[in-house]
Amino acid sequence: MKKLLTLFTLMLAFMYSKAQNTYYPQAFFDKKMAREMLSFGNSTIEGVASTKQKNNWGIKPLLGQKHYAPKGTVVMLFPVTPYFEEFYNMRKKYENKKTTVYMSEDAFKYKLEALIDDYGRFKFEKLKPGKYYLETIVNFTATASYQQQTGTSDAYNGYGGYLYSTPIYQTFFYGYSAGNRESKFVEIKQDGELKEISL
Repeated sequence: MKKLLTLFTLMLAFMYSKAQNTYYPQAFFDKKMAREMLSFGNSTIEGVASTKQKNNWGIKPLLGQKHYAPKGTVVMLFPVTPYFEEFYNMRKKYENKKTTVYMSEDAFKYKLEALIDDYGRFKFEKLKPGKYYLETIVNFTATASYQQQTGTSDAYNGYGGYLYSTPIYQTFFYGYSAGNRESKFVEIKQDGELKEISL
């Protein structure tokens, strides 16, 4: 019995691994280039990080409620190297519930991080001119609703004969936690520039 259980577990693990596809960029990651792009300059990128609750179609409504990133949320800044461009394009093209695109461990190390303050703001200072990619996960709590039939309303004629029934629905509200990835490409063209952005 133990052997059968072990075999079954191994088969499930194999099937899961087949269902989950993982990709990595194939471009060469140039550490020297990434290090140079992240060396000191005189420019600043600052702004606010927020997100909106997605609707049933996975779209963030234009006029939807805005949720600001909580204090302590990490915002990451990556230099846009040829390696990173391939990673981003692959993620845009392939990533879904069954497919994940990762950077190499080396590439992931070459980034800067900033923490969100009490007002949902972040700041990256001493940057050089160049192209950067900023990303964060904004976690939030929200309220949603659903309708459920709780009874029926029956109609009768003047003689007491049954005619038809109409369902009665009640709206129920519930809270849930979620997180959305928010990102943006930012280009600094001149040393000493200040870029104000919204993620």
